[in-house]
Amino acid sequence: MKHITLETRLRFKRIARYRVKAKKRRKLKGKVLVNKRFVEPSNLIKAPKSFDLMKGSCSEVVKFLRAIANAVLNKKLQVILNFKDTEQFYVPATILLYAELDRIITLSDLPKPISIKDPFRRRPREVLKQIGIYSLTGDKNDIVPLRDDVVYWRATKGSTQSGDSFGSLLEVIAEKANKDHAKQLELSGVWRSVNEAIANSIDHAYMKPRFDGFNGLDGSKWWMFSQIKDAVFTLAVCDLGCGYRQTINETMPEKFIAAFTATLNWINRDAVAIETAMEYGRSGTRQDNRGKGSRDVLSLLEKHGNGELVVLSNTGWVRYVYSNHKEVEKMNGGLNIDIGGTIVWWKLPLTELNDA
Repeated sequence: MKHITLETRLRFKRIARYRVKAKKRRKLKGKVLVNKRFVEPSNLIKAPKSFDLMKGSCSEVVKFLRAIANAVLNKKLQVILNFKDTEQFYVPATILLYAELDRIITLSDLPKPISIKDPFRRRPREVLKQIGIYSLTGDKNDIVPLRDDVVYWRATKGSTQSGDSFGSLLEVIAEKANKDHAKQLELSGVWRSVNEAIANSIDHAYMKPRFDGFNGLDGSKWWMFSQIKDAVFTLAVCDLGCGYRQTINETMPEKFIAAFTATLNWINRDAVAIETAMEYGRSGTRQDNRGKGSRDVLSLLEKHGNGELVVLSNTGWVRYVYSNHKEVEKMNGGLNIDIGGTIVWWKLPLTELNDA
């Protein structure tokens, strides 16, 4: 039997220790906490697999956006956003992505602060192209959106609630709906609530700085997505302001807030603030032409009679569902992180022409 030398014994021990450590690393690799994934930004920042705020990936999305802001605005780094593994985009998270990238790029002094590494799959590439992310970052992508669940999306932004540009936009949307679906929208009702949501964004959202000190851009204070597909009109408006809870004391009497919130047994204070604003139903501007305030956001759903409304603000959300002009469901909940803004999202089935 061959004698094992001391050097060989030591080598075997080193190999054994290495294998034990490697095994531990493999076990921990798939158990990285969500709040640790995007802590330290670098020149290459990995995007989440799914962009969604209400199905489990909210923390990943928000920390991804904070990592970009930290790298570009604080560390003055040019970054590459790696969307290679991204597969899904949902409306609330996607409009937040659009708004935050626009904010970061606008505030940055760098010549080209953000570049995009394309998703591997075609659908997410089409989404980024359709909503204008490549245009924001200045990246070239020759893909032509073709998918039916992508090509109907429209994205826009602005700093006022002037009706000219959005009136024409909604007319184009309605015309498209009539042509493609033989349906029609109550355009005036839609426009009133869109105008009110944008007005609230401007008048209330930036009354105070949000948690990171941001207090609005001169050129863009709101961002909007719209779509008509399968006879459903979808509209989302986003602002990056301080949220409902920070302004509720400025826009409503303390007696009303105390009386209403005493009847609610919720844990999340942002969700309480959203519904309180909906119930109070008048604007903090005290102007006659904006008498219904946040209530008008819900009144579109009430008037239309069928559909749903989701309002997300900072760490809370409320969802309303209507059928035949009656509220059939109301849900609320909390997000596991502050999204740093407010998103109002309507989904309305279109009315048959024969019923118009």
